[in-house]
Amino acid sequence: MLHNSDSLTVTADCARRLLLDLAGICMEAGSAIEAIRASDLGLEYKKDNSPLTRADIAAEGILNQFLQRYAIPIVSEEASPERLNAMSIGGQAYWLVDPLDGTREFVAGRPHYTVNLALIHENFPLLGLVYAPAMKALYLGFTLGDPREEGEACQRRAWKFSGQAPKITDLIDRPGTPNQHTIRSRHGNANSLHALVSASHLDARTASWVNEHPVTERSDFGSSLKFCKLAEGFADVYPRFAPTMEWDTAAGQAVLEAAGGLVVDEQMDRFRYSKSGWRNSPFIAWANPLLSSECLIQHDSASNSNIQTSNLTKHRQMHELIAGLANKTS
Repeated sequence: MLHNSDSLTVTADCARRLLLDLAGICMEAGSAIEAIRASDLGLEYKKDNSPLTRADIAAEGILNQFLQRYAIPIVSEEASPERLNAMSIGGQAYWLVDPLDGTREFVAGRPHYTVNLALIHENFPLLGLVYAPAMKALYLGFTLGDPREEGEACQRRAWKFSGQAPKITDLIDRPGTPNQHTIRSRHGNANSLHALVSASHLDARTASWVNEHPVTERSDFGSSLKFCKLAEGFADVYPRFAPTMEWDTAAGQAVLEAAGGLVVDEQMDRFRYSKSGWRNSPFIAWANPLLSSECLIQHDSASNSNIQTSNLTKHRQMHELIAGLANKTS
């Protein structure tokens, strides 16, 4: 029987294979979006007054058709929220998809829109991909274990590719050899924070949070790119109190946590999924969780000594899930 650390290493290899296959379909969806960008958008508005274009529908169709091969539920903004609910999903794994995140940015002609794809397991993202087709930037990563744990209890890796498709060799970290595509979030300075806020949805409460904290620099970004900019070391924090849906954030959270960050709710617990109506509560995404004193994670010797036994079943389930999905790749 494998120890947890050995099992996670094997699972990480499977996660890399799976990410490569998913990267290809996300980039294909992005190409479809770009093709429509140069033509008639077919702009409509949904019941909640959010925009819908031909690009949303085209990308959703490409992703949905591809993901069906994995035989687990698909929760996508445009296709399934009315057919599926969190209670029916239960504790099983599922795909969480936003085929075109940042549609307002897309309609306005700005480049900050993305294709979002995440794998959710036991209410948390295991892996995620964010592709920004106008910028030709692909972010992807996995977190195996609890990102609040250190050492053998968690393995995580994140990468960024610009203008090119990833190769399996680019997703392998060789000992002592820096990988040019690997990204890590930054440590930052608690007394001088660089905050990211929404370009289209900045609400009063988020603005107040920024004003009440030692924020010395602020940048506006659309879509899930805010998570990705934290992941690659550009900024320190992304507070969000305005409404969001789960497909808006899952892939970005996966990339950020894979790069060393953490997303927490107002109770400073790790941000969860499978909530009622797929609606998010407020959250704060941190490049370095230790910049917030409330986020300090305390571990005692007893809990550390129990890592090998208490997480063994969870690790085995996670390995079986990812290995099974990876075996269905092309």
